[in-house]
Amino acid sequence: MQNLDFLAIGHVCHDWTPSGNVLGGTTSYASFFAKKMNLQTAILTSFGSDFEFQNHFQNISLHSIPADQTTFFKNVYDGSHRQQFLLEKSNNIFTNHIPESLRHPKMVLLGPIANEIDLGILDIFENSIIAVCPQGWMRRWSSDGKVFHKMLDDWSVFQKADMVILSEEDLNFQMDLIPKLADLFNILVVTKGENGADVFSCNNKHTFPGFPSNMIDPTGAGDIFATAFLIRFFETKDISQAANFANAAASFCIEKKGIEGITCRKEIIKRAFEIQKK
Repeated sequence: MQNLDFLAIGHVCHDWTPSGNVLGGTTSYASFFAKKMNLQTAILTSFGSDFEFQNHFQNISLHSIPADQTTFFKNVYDGSHRQQFLLEKSNNIFTNHIPESLRHPKMVLLGPIANEIDLGILDIFENSIIAVCPQGWMRRWSSDGKVFHKMLDDWSVFQKADMVILSEEDLNFQMDLIPKLADLFNILVVTKGENGADVFSCNNKHTFPGFPSNMIDPTGAGDIFATAFLIRFFETKDISQAANFANAAASFCIEKKGIEGITCRKEIIKRAFEIQKK
């Protein structure tokens, strides 16, 4: 694809709910948000013939590695805490799966959800700005599919990325790790739910408070934050603008169910500006 602005890599998935499956996956939220920002957007993913939501990706270039089944999660919430069960998994994504047409985007977001992305992919995009959301590499699961936290042994594998974006929960609230990670990466972003985010860059810590909102569904908020931060930083090269834009975008996301909370640039900037004036 010529003039590709934004490429998301990782599994789309089915998320089980009592009323039926809904669309999930970091790449789903990321690509819909990027498209809402009027960016030329593509996804590299893997799903099976059972995937229920292919027609949702209107005006998004969808590249899928064929699989026997689509990645399938069951999410059980206790407040904002989520217990996951991985019921099915699609095929892993390797460097040889990336066609030439997808190798020169302006921005790349790596958003695995089930340890499905080969880390060698970081070597492919020499002229792109790369954001890594490592959550999916930090999961293991038992024979019954129950997902558990797995701390990474070697964080240096992400140093080829321009930014690493993760949550306090991803770190299992081991806050002593943050200074060590901040020393490794050009930009480290640690999200804190309703409390906003901390951004570490050039030996400095910047704290950005969250935006008041009426939480309906927290699913996808972290994915929207990461995508919004990447896009706005690419546009402005300014951490403060990127973080405030991302916090505002995430605050809209949680006010509705699923992808319905993805709103337009104008509304996000309006909310960010209004909060900053107070």
